[in-house]
Amino acid sequence: MGLLFGYFGHAGSLSMKLSHGFLESFREFGLMMFLIGAGVPGGSGFVDIIHKYGMILFIYGALMTLLPLIIGFLFAKHVVNLCLLDNLGSLTGGMTSTPALGVLIRSSGTDDVASSYASTYPVALVLIVLASQFIVTFL
Repeated sequence: MGLLFGYFGHAGSLSMKLSHGFLESFREFGLMMFLIGAGVPGGSGFVDIIHKYGMILFIYGALMTLLPLIIGFLFAKHVVNLCLLDNLGSLTGGMTSTPALGVLIRSSGTDDVASSYASTYPVALVLIVLASQFIVTFL
């Protein structure tokens, strides 16, 4: 029904066109629900892991996350000569982080970063799946 209402644009005298502010509110609400759904279970598991293994595991995880990002940023900036927004968009795509893309779009005021995100996201997603299979196979 939504597709039909969107196509016709009205139902009788009632307009079905949604304002930009309304759509943006729903986008923010969806992002909030995603973060709640991912954050609450992750947070409880995080506390259990810290109690079991100590803080060193958290430090290793932070290093494994930050080191490739810093190296990738510097490579894209100095070797490939990407502009800052394209660089950050490709890094968020490489992290497969849709919430980070939302922050970039909101802070930059343009959707242009989405093209860099979209070009790296599929490659990163496939490589993440393959890497996890190789890790399981070799361990």
